Amino acid sequence: MSYPLTEEQELIRQTARDFTQEFIEPAAAEIDRTALHPAGLIEKLAEYGFTGLFQPEEFGGAEAGFLSYALVIEEISKASGAVASILNSHAALAAYSIREWGTVEQKAQYLPALSSGELLGSFALNEPGAAPGIGAHKLVAVKDGNSYVLNGRKSFVANGGAAGVYVVIALTEIEAGTKGMSAFIVDGNAAGLSVAGIIDKMGLRGCQSTELVFENVRIPESNLLGAEGRGLSIAVKAQAVAGVTEGAMVVGIAQAALDDAVKYGKQRIQFKRPIANFPAIQTMFAEMAANIYAARLAVYDAAILIEKKEPFMAEAAMVKLFASRIGQSALIDVIQIEGGYGYSQDMAVSRFFRDIKGVVIKNSSLEFPEKVIADYLLD
Repeated sequence: MSYPLTEEQELIRQTARDFTQEFIEPAAAEIDRTALHPAGLIEKLAEYGFTGLFQPEEFGGAEAGFLSYALVIEEISKASGAVASILNSHAALAAYSIREWGTVEQKAQYLPALSSGELLGSFALNEPGAAPGIGAHKLVAVKDGNSYVLNGRKSFVANGGAAGVYVVIALTEIEAGTKGMSAFIVDGNAAGLSVAGIIDKMGLRGCQSTELVFENVRIPESNLLGAEGRGLSIAVKAQAVAGVTEGAMVVGIAQAALDDAVKYGKQRIQFKRPIANFPAIQTMFAEMAANIYAARLAVYDAAILIEKKEPFMAEAAMVKLFASRIGQSALIDVIQIEGGYGYSQDMAVSRFFRDIKGVVIKNSSLEFPEKVIADYLLD
């Protein structure tokens, strides 16, 4: 890989690689089997400084930059997409939103605890059965004096039930639809907030996804994140940021799957020679490697744009579009190469396939990536 990483970035990547091999790889299959939130492992991530890696130093972060964070997500994803998803929902969605749109007081109250891992963050956007702000269970926030009162539901909330703080998107102006949504910070122990159930997912199983119920959840007016009516723009931008590191997740999972297939191809003998010597297999290897290489460069480039606070929405959409295509394609080829063994639940490839599909469909942008790219080109 010839991408020009600094000495610090190389060190962070190697630290993440060592951490993954020591703590995550031995636990990855069990996390997938049990689908339990790996609280002890998340504490270890915090201990190593990964939970606040790109947060400002003044709020307890390492201020290492967004590219360094993408490198960490890529390495963790090689062993467990679920653990990477937990960290991404915490850092790239919840903590990022508070850092970007929070008041000085909100940042001082929440970011140090999010950076240290004392609090796990979550971002609650999706709702049961419909797009946010539309369905029968839409979350509505009504102003009542110096407070807002929230009623409704959120669904597929990553880190739900385990999080200590939620960034929540709710309707404040019902007749305006999605344009009348606002963002709020809600403590995980708020009265009236409960978990209706844990969703038993096919992949990313250790990243707990839940349905949240808000029953007269009263929060102070000071917990409004950004201006009222800014919820849609906050959600779109935060999801674009998380989409870049979801691209890093795809790269990491696909790379691990390719490495597994190459190892298998060298060992599997057919017609008195390894199947890796067959031209058809080599073509699959080459196409996977080329696609992963291109996706990695796209992820790193978009991450640097975020780090430098330059426009990145079109590039993030391109990462989302390309990564979703090459990730699933790579895993289908790997299963084809490994045959019946690759199709077995006992093999890591099965988990890689289920996880990569979860990465592709989770946190789908409120705008399709094709539309974002087209709008950029036609502007």
